[in-house]
Amino acid sequence: MFQKSEGAQYAQTSLVNLSVEEENLAAIPFAVLERRVGKRIGKLEIQGTKILPDGSQARVTWQVQGNNELGLPTEQDLDIFIALGVLTFQNNFQKTVSFTGREIAKILNISGVHGKFYQRLKLAMDRFIPLRFRAISESDRQEEVKWLNVFQEASFSLDRATGRCTGTVTWTDKLIRSMDYGFFRMLDANRYMALDGITAKHLYRYLALAFEKNEILIINAAKLATEHLGILNPPKYLSRLMQTLEPAFEQLMRIRVLGSYHVVSSENWTIALRRHASYVPESKNLLSQVASGAPELTRTQVERALEKAGLPVKVSAQLSAAARSRGEFYFLLRAANVMEAMKEHDVLPHVAASIIRRALDQGVGTKEAKAALDRCEIAVEVCRQKKAAGQVLRNSGGFLTKIIKDDAAWRRAVPEELEQHLRARFEQRDASALRQEEEAEQRGFIVEYEKFRYELALALFQEMTEERKRALRREQYELLKQQERFERMPPEARDAEADAAIIQELARREAPPFEKWFMRRKAEQAVLPFGAPRVSSEVA
Repeated sequence: MFQKSEGAQYAQTSLVNLSVEEENLAAIPFAVLERRVGKRIGKLEIQGTKILPDGSQARVTWQVQGNNELGLPTEQDLDIFIALGVLTFQNNFQKTVSFTGREIAKILNISGVHGKFYQRLKLAMDRFIPLRFRAISESDRQEEVKWLNVFQEASFSLDRATGRCTGTVTWTDKLIRSMDYGFFRMLDANRYMALDGITAKHLYRYLALAFEKNEILIINAAKLATEHLGILNPPKYLSRLMQTLEPAFEQLMRIRVLGSYHVVSSENWTIALRRHASYVPESKNLLSQVASGAPELTRTQVERALEKAGLPVKVSAQLSAAARSRGEFYFLLRAANVMEAMKEHDVLPHVAASIIRRALDQGVGTKEAKAALDRCEIAVEVCRQKKAAGQVLRNSGGFLTKIIKDDAAWRRAVPEELEQHLRARFEQRDASALRQEEEAEQRGFIVEYEKFRYELALALFQEMTEERKRALRREQYELLKQQERFERMPPEARDAEADAAIIQELARREAPPFEKWFMRRKAEQAVLPFGAPRVSSEVA
């Protein structure tokens, strides 16, 4: 069992630590442990699945080839690959990523950067450049499938006089386009670097995706070993295989990814893996940490509202900077509105700011802060009702302040039934406002997604040869001829409708599903605070 303090650091993943991998590439355990296999492996053939452009899966045989002299990437090379994924995320999925030796070392948790580290970095680049893979459909092994490289090019230089190491890697067009469409998985680099051994690291790469969909994973142990962990020749006996898998399971339990594991059937080699209760998959963590709209714009609006209401500039900046969720931003805006309402009833600005400040100091969005803010708004509502009834309040500001601060005055001025009614009304109003904001955001994302699909399909259509366009138009004409209106349509209208149908079909077939696109869009929002410019990659 692990100590509580040992796993506390993994309670929530920081966006700064996220590493991205192209989804299909992440499904391949392409790195090997040379000291285990006892020889240098230059190629692999692994059974697995491939994600198609529409999001569906197909069974394939993955073939991987590396450097003929140096072999496939090793465990240490895979660590560097994960570090490059962190820099790719922080640079908003740019095609070319620049790095320094110290940046890579920091992600790898290496304190001393010296000659051996530079040699390790250079060897990793030498293995990554020739690394290529392809997927052959199991239904047709004779199908010709083009090999795909991981990196288009890379550079590495070391100034021995200054000891400064710099380099760049450029993803291939197809991989960066796939990630830009949302086909990527994410890892917590801190968790990953805490693992020891290639088996545990491959297991985390696999479970990071598997636990997004299921809390409990039931799988054949041999299939897990061969398809996802890179164990090409598993032992003949389950007990022997478990001796290899159990240390990896224990490590995943220590970093709070895996909660428990069980052998369900020794005869069928079936095992069950359960997600740790505190583990939040990195993709869900990304979605939960990104506020609605552009986070910096929302934060600026909230900060200005608090300043305008009367809070000090420094306090407003601290409160808005600490807000993370849509609910917390809304709570701060509501506090600003209540403060403005109190001043309308003659509460002195510094008094109103002091009362609201005490409420916010109990924690933005907490039950205690919400109860305190409700009390302030109820007091405002009581003053409004008294004025609406024609009752004269000689000192409405003093009255409002007194019933907020004095429990006895509160009980005399606010009947319990009225308090319950108003608190319930506020809760319904707040929930409705948040729901409407979320729905408005979703509608905006859907419109943006539809525009993306259309522009993608239009670009693909325009890139087609004229011969291919004519062939597709003939197919659409055959469908149009089945309708009576075909003969009445002018040629220009037929061409326009045929082209529109072709573009629509291209959008349906080639554009990523909304969920994949949405994940990529949210990742872009999360990257904005890092200050990385948005650079769109060219589509091959």
